[in-house]
Amino acid sequence: MKKFEQTNNVSEKLLATTKLKRGEVATFKIAKIGRHPVTGDVIIPAAVSVPVIDQIWDEEKQDYIDIAAISRPSKDGNHGFHELWFYGSQGGHWLLKGGVAQDQEIYSYLSLSNYNGSNPNRDVSKEIIFELVDDNKKSEVERKVRSLKREALNMAADLDVEAVKNLIAAKGGDDTKKIDILRNELETLADRDPAAFLELANNKQAAMKATINRAITKGVILFDAEQSRFAWPGGEVILTVARTTGSDSVDELLTYCVSNAKGEKVFQTIQQKSKKG
Repeated sequence: MKKFEQTNNVSEKLLATTKLKRGEVATFKIAKIGRHPVTGDVIIPAAVSVPVIDQIWDEEKQDYIDIAAISRPSKDGNHGFHELWFYGSQGGHWLLKGGVAQDQEIYSYLSLSNYNGSNPNRDVSKEIIFELVDDNKKSEVERKVRSLKREALNMAADLDVEAVKNLIAAKGGDDTKKIDILRNELETLADRDPAAFLELANNKQAAMKATINRAITKGVILFDAEQSRFAWPGGEVILTVARTTGSDSVDELLTYCVSNAKGEKVFQTIQQKSKKG
């Protein structure tokens, strides 16, 4: 980055953080890459520009410094600037290579820019236009996801019949279907959302929740959504819960059964009546 008395006069310490090694490739991408709400297709703007002039805080100098993406210096200050554009035709990405003078200049400017969402020292009042693609971090995250999915799929494959039915019932599903169908449902969950599957599978209260869900299905206990309460078929109220979704209400009843002395007796009764049903 070309330094001048009034522009780009950043400290050497700060400038050193923006140096690329020869042959090293850094990638920036447009921040606002979305998906079509219906088709799911990736939506990338045709072209996005980055301001070529900015002002940053230099911690070493304890001062604000004007920076600019200058390509052609001029003695009268009427400099020429690099064209800072991200193009949709390039997937909204911009690759810059160490050892190439122009790429290094642009990389230094973009790294220090307040419009760079990856800049930890950016002025947060300014719009985030682009961000650095951290390949190391991306790889680490992707490997963790694969590891988590592998753990979830292995656990799903090793479940016995009773455990499969309990987990299906615990999540509010119909555990009377054929076991192959139930296994496929759990394995699909493990594949699509391994964290959710592992949370369900490792929940020590999953069997209790399964029992409660079965009891509701069999009519052993009734849930009145309008009154937000559980009751026995005879009308005696078991518990009034907060006005939430059905799933949350079951969690509330489960908590009551686990943490309350009366709740323990309620759960024992639910178990007994469910077996008879």
